[in-house]
Amino acid sequence: MCLSATGQSLYDLSAVAMRERRGKGPRLPPGVTLGGDGSLRDEIPSSRPAQVASVVQRAIQERIVRGLSDPRLQGMVSVQEVLMSHDLLSARVKVSVLPADRGPLSLAALRNAVGFLRASMRESTSLRRVPELHFELISTPALHDSLSSTPRFEDQA
Repeated sequence: MCLSATGQSLYDLSAVAMRERRGKGPRLPPGVTLGGDGSLRDEIPSSRPAQVASVVQRAIQERIVRGLSDPRLQGMVSVQEVLMSHDLLSARVKVSVLPADRGPLSLAALRNAVGFLRASMRESTSLRRVPELHFELISTPALHDSLSSTPRFEDQA
């Protein structure tokens, strides 16, 4: 008898898979999917969420650089990271703002501009579905301190 990683026999898992395909019975264990031929296979991680995250990050950063007409968006706002859900319908966008005291206001401006940002992404990218955007503020005191302590050279002309 052949057992899977979860300790169930493959025959039992195959029966579960067939019931799931019909919409009846229990769900498959996590990490196991049903192949096109009805056989069970382990899930292979997809690189698609990382690709879409890169496109979303670039599109949002370009729109911020071109400017939003919200006076609360002040300082240097940069998109640090975008984390996509596996279904590609939701994105957590992590931003940093310098100077740090302008962060909460800029975050509120970005949260208000979500609809506008999604519409501009719809026009500038080839994504079939534009994900919902959820902005988070990353505090960067170490980055701010390192930038402010960098020596500045003045022209001696």
